[in-house]
Amino acid sequence: MVARMNCEQIQPDLLDYGKGLLSGPEARRVKAHLEKCAKCAALLEEELSFSARLASLPDEKPINDVWALVRARTKPRLFRPLAWLRFISSAPSTIRKTATAAAAAVTLALVLYGFISQPTGQPVASNSTVVEKPPVTVKWSDDPLGNHTDAVVKFISNM
Repeated sequence: MVARMNCEQIQPDLLDYGKGLLSGPEARRVKAHLEKCAKCAALLEEELSFSARLASLPDEKPINDVWALVRARTKPRLFRPLAWLRFISSAPSTIRKTATAAAAAVTLALVLYGFISQPTGQPVASNSTVVEKPPVTVKWSDDPLGNHTDAVVKFISNM
């Protein structure tokens, strides 16, 4: 029973002992046990050979970068004003038909409102007198400064 308990205490430190990672007193304790216990010595050889085989394998990079997938799924989504079209196209046919009919009704109402609200071109009779404004006239001249040429020349020369 004491030997078995000693093996259970030593075995977790075998690989560290084989790689030389244990300090002086711990290394001496494991070495003393290995001289007496053939089972633990065989286990040490097995662990060292397995560790050597693992170390000889090349490092492999994963095919799919997990973080790229996480970033792709957690990016902030852009505002898409036409997202309702995707909803309608994936909705059952009754919802699509209802949405199409509603859109047609709104379009028809807007067109009719545009025709009805257009002026007819005939003046509306009223009792108030209309004051007519004089027409706007434009005077073209070869003198863009409008007889202020001398003042502009004087201003420029004083600069």
